[in-house]
Amino acid sequence: MASKSSSGPSSGSVSFDRAAGFYDSSRTLSPEGEAWVTELLGAELAGRGRCLEIGVGTGRVALPLHRSGLPMAGVDISPKMVDRLVEKAGGRPPFPLALADATALPFGGGTFGAALAAHVFHLIPPWRQGVAELARVVRPGGVVLVDLTGGGGQLFLDVRERFAAAAGLERVHVGVADPGELQDCFASLGATSRDLPRFEEPGQVSLDGLIARFERADFSYTWRMDDETRHRAAGEVRAWAKATYGSLEKVRATSSTIGWRAYDLPGGDPGAKGA
Repeated sequence: MASKSSSGPSSGSVSFDRAAGFYDSSRTLSPEGEAWVTELLGAELAGRGRCLEIGVGTGRVALPLHRSGLPMAGVDISPKMVDRLVEKAGGRPPFPLALADATALPFGGGTFGAALAAHVFHLIPPWRQGVAELARVVRPGGVVLVDLTGGGGQLFLDVRERFAAAAGLERVHVGVADPGELQDCFASLGATSRDLPRFEEPGQVSLDGLIARFERADFSYTWRMDDETRHRAAGEVRAWAKATYGSLEKVRATSSTIGWRAYDLPGGDPGAKGA
């Protein structure tokens, strides 16, 4: 049964309650991409014991790993996202779940052999505290796997930058903005890093459809804007996109890179996996 933490998040971490109904459809990978991620992470996690995913959400990453036979656990601050995970798993928690903030994990030190963080550190203002918590609950010699990419490709990033500027958003993400900062933080705790093999995920998008996603607040950073601001920004971005790219309705090929980085924690048996 899923458990609840004793108190709600006080870190300012972004809850995805409002996105639970559409999150999966807005963050889908191709079957090939999903299989590749599961195989890549599974190879890193095999033999390490139970793995904790912070920001487990609807189980987009953890459920396929669980179904492949890996022992998993998950935490999230969003009850609705966790409810969706349980629903996808057939109505019962498929592995231990807790409602908790990543900056205050309800586990003892060295509880897990590994941990995952996919698209989560940018949502945590005191993200360094989240890194320290992972280093605490993962045993010495364990590994933390972090997804470095937001997906969407360059066209997405160009539109996002223009939309944020039009809306007067000084900072897109409330948490970590640069993977280099994250690497420095892990290094300060004695961890070493390895870039895992990458996968190019092809896609298609129209500018009209992409801008509509920003206007209807599919992305967490747009939740900090009121409706009027989002509609105004969308109008400005449509005019810019038409002048820059031409047709807004044209379906364009895109490509985004899926990239994970492994942070190997110090200590443990020098002959053990990941040492």
